[in-house]
Amino acid sequence: MSETDPGALEALVRAHQHFIQHPGPNETCAAWRSYCRDHDCDWVTTWDTQPYRETETNDLALSGHDRFDDIPQEALDRALLRIVDTEGPVHLAILTRRLLESAGFSRAGSRIQARIHERRAALGAQGLIRLKGEFSGRGEQFAVPCLRDWTGLPDALRQLDHVPDTELKLSLVRTVAEAGALDRDTAMNDALHRMGFIRLTDSARERLQAPLERALGTALLVKRQEFLETGPKAFQRPRRSVGTSSASP
Repeated sequence: MSETDPGALEALVRAHQHFIQHPGPNETCAAWRSYCRDHDCDWVTTWDTQPYRETETNDLALSGHDRFDDIPQEALDRALLRIVDTEGPVHLAILTRRLLESAGFSRAGSRIQARIHERRAALGAQGLIRLKGEFSGRGEQFAVPCLRDWTGLPDALRQLDHVPDTELKLSLVRTVAEAGALDRDTAMNDALHRMGFIRLTDSARERLQAPLERALGTALLVKRQEFLETGPKAFQRPRRSVGTSSASP
């Protein structure tokens, strides 16, 4: 059989895709984030799903102050980074909720909000986190999205606006990849369902438009007539540098 046999090539591609879609220890989202922390990555499609991991606010050590302004800057920065490392990319509403719970405050007035904004911006300016709109995360968290099951979160936090675009885009790509081909609305509905959201409402459809267009624009998905299929970039992996440790993905 020749090396250019289309059947052999297709079988090889399918085997490669099957291997990636059934991740071993070096193909998990956590493993790729670890790799991309030290290497240049712009996107990695990951294929494992985990429950949404919430920050243990009792461990953030912000309590014991009469005013939020009395919390030492170092303690507040440590807490903010801990939340980002646990839940990032994390929406500002969730970030604020965690800090309030740890500090023992019930609501965020204008002064509290201003201080959280200030420390978030300062950490971003230092390069410790990246800011994208109302989301805060490490660089590798944006480059390597993890698909999370949001079912266990309280309703106040389990909002579609609190899901980063990268995670929505990942869910769309994986949903289409596993089905083979889907029309736009079915892809959106099934992508939401796999994250723990009930149905495709008008507002949910609007929320998914931008992530879907980005997936199409970057060849993660392609449109063939009225159906979406996976594009060439969906299964690509970053090029490893010479000398990369064998423990890396």
